[in-house]
Amino acid sequence: MMRHTLSGFLLAIAIALAPANARATSLAPLSEAQLTDAATYIVQGTVTSVWSEVDDRGYIWTRAAVDVSRVYKGPDDPDFLVVEAMGGEIGERRMSVPSSARFSEGERTLMFLAEIDHGRKLTPVGMFLGKYTVRRAPGEVRDHVIRYNRTTEQFDHRFLPHPPLEQRVYLDDLLEQVESRLDTGWDGKPIPGISPLKLEEINTPTRRLRR
Repeated sequence: MMRHTLSGFLLAIAIALAPANARATSLAPLSEAQLTDAATYIVQGTVTSVWSEVDDRGYIWTRAAVDVSRVYKGPDDPDFLVVEAMGGEIGERRMSVPSSARFSEGERTLMFLAEIDHGRKLTPVGMFLGKYTVRRAPGEVRDHVIRYNRTTEQFDHRFLPHPPLEQRVYLDDLLEQVESRLDTGWDGKPIPGISPLKLEEINTPTRRLRR
């Protein structure tokens, strides 16, 4: 199998083609407040299918169809979205992009999504940082969330190990932070890679949905 891992010069190309807010977080993580401010959409949903395609520049993108169960922020209230992440595998050709988000069918997820390519694509803010897998450990009654950042193996959400109890981030706690930020609104502070005009546009009160 032909495997192609982007590093050095090629990684720079991948970063240049990624959304501006993803490029910024390739150097420094975003806080939950910044993720909330930077997202065009914030949604919960379930991945129903995953596939890869090649764009007109020859780069592979993985696409995930998501049935949306709840919208916290967005310009509209969709029941269905297609989310994209750079990298993937088609036949014997593989393109690995460090820090890219991964998806698998049946996965429950919470995502912070940015529009790129003049609004024609949606991709997680900050690459893997903007996409959480939602899981529940045996014996617990609360869901927790996991970020996944490995490109060396096939991704299947069912086999993600549960973090140690003291390190778990629970979904309801994270959503409380998100909703608090949405109620407060963008504080006017810059986020690297995103223009103030864009931040102002995607953080108007009408964008704060609670389906």
